[in-house]
Amino acid sequence: MKIILLLLAASVSAAPHAKPYWLKTYSLAPYRETWSGELAVKKLDAALPRVVAAVEKGGGRLIQPLANFAGSSTEQQMSLTVPRKKAKALLAALRRLGKAPEPLVRPSAPAIPLDEVREKLARLTKEKTENPTAPARTPAAAEAIDEMIEHLANVEAVARATDGEVLWNLTVQEAR
Repeated sequence: MKIILLLLAASVSAAPHAKPYWLKTYSLAPYRETWSGELAVKKLDAALPRVVAAVEKGGGRLIQPLANFAGSSTEQQMSLTVPRKKAKALLAALRRLGKAPEPLVRPSAPAIPLDEVREKLARLTKEKTENPTAPARTPAAAEAIDEMIEHLANVEAVARATDGEVLWNLTVQEAR
């Protein structure tokens, strides 16, 4: 009896997921990394327009108008996004405007496996189109299929729109 129970328990826990794993979710965030850092400049008021210009020239953009970020007479916070492939070049451009240590880099989301997403989306769409009456017999399953199609289409759109961005939280401050 113990042997049968052990064999049954082993077979239940060792069953791998069928490929593809349909309930896998993918991040819709375009950010692949988050950077945090400082830039020390001689005069804040003179440097800020040059910092914003360097960000824009480097392919980045502020996530909101500069006036909406917290700041004082000697320090300005800002958050920006930049394509991951251009982030190091932007760091070099900012270093020409002042002193900037290496930013703290944290991974945010893994790269989207676009081939996998497209394969799932194509299979679901094809099956739904070729056999529209099958999901109609099980409304809850039909709704789940529609949700999976919607999620996969959104993931594909995010992956097409960007190869991954860096969200960069930067504090520009006057050197003391």
